[in-house]
Amino acid sequence: MQTSFKKLCHGYNLSEKEAYQLFQNILNNDLNATQISAIMTFYIARPITVNELIGFRKSLLDVCVPVKLDKKAIDVCGTGGDEKNTFNISTLSALVLATSGVPVAKHGNYGSSSVSGSSDILKHLGYQFKSNSEDLNRELNEHNICFMHAPLFHPALKAVAVQRKELGVKTFFNMLGPLVNPAQPRLQVSGVFDRELARTYAYLFQQEEKKFVVLHADDGYDEVSLTGGFRYHSHKGEAVAGVNYFGTSGVLPEQIHAGTDVKSAANIFLNVLKNKATPEQERVVAANAAMGILCKYDELKPEDAFAIALESLRSGRAFMSFNKLVSCI
Repeated sequence: MQTSFKKLCHGYNLSEKEAYQLFQNILNNDLNATQISAIMTFYIARPITVNELIGFRKSLLDVCVPVKLDKKAIDVCGTGGDEKNTFNISTLSALVLATSGVPVAKHGNYGSSSVSGSSDILKHLGYQFKSNSEDLNRELNEHNICFMHAPLFHPALKAVAVQRKELGVKTFFNMLGPLVNPAQPRLQVSGVFDRELARTYAYLFQQEEKKFVVLHADDGYDEVSLTGGFRYHSHKGEAVAGVNYFGTSGVLPEQIHAGTDVKSAANIFLNVLKNKATPEQERVVAANAAMGILCKYDELKPEDAFAIALESLRSGRAFMSFNKLVSCI
């Protein structure tokens, strides 16, 4: 452990095996708080390598609570850490996907650098997190979607929760989030905060022969923000897309902001589902859901996938589905 830690201190990269073992040391509380914070800082200062990310990912998956799902589902999960404080676009797009006929196994957590992560919003609105395959499959079979709250399936991450919150910026744990869904779905849409990280994700997914979309907005968002163009990698190759990719117009950054707290983010969340959102909020949700539809049905045109997502949202099906999931609404 000390050898790997010292290598990082002196600016060296770790092998996959060294990264795996170092992460095990973190999860087993073999390092103190200062050392853990230092490791996080190293990866803020320099990009993570493919071998390091693979090692960290394997280490975390080896100690997670496994999940076996009955359906072939898609995960729609961003890294977070783009410091844009958007409303809960990926969680909303997951609901739209589910009511568009695409089964969803959504992995998420509390926000570490924004006011409202997917788990924050769901908890605030009264959703009860599930912690075993039986309950998740019941949810998936009845509603075509299930939500996996990361801490329930990665309890070892308690070892770093305090440091992540205190740092308040993206760390390599953000990079791991979309990679460690305990169900390991065979379809995935992942938004990332860095263009180089997008290439790394694409490389990893290609080795697994899964259908995927990894995207990064040109102006730094870890999702399709419609505030500008974006780039994406998929099982079909790499492409550059403009704001008009879905045949719709763009939005301004302030039009997709989450507000200052979970309550304001929750109001936006419900307004989108109830067809009370602004046109800009609606468009962004539909655009991100469309990327999931295209991941599963890659023969569709982007504007057709967007139209499917928009119809699912405007019809009220996404709200009705969430209403059944959360009985208090």
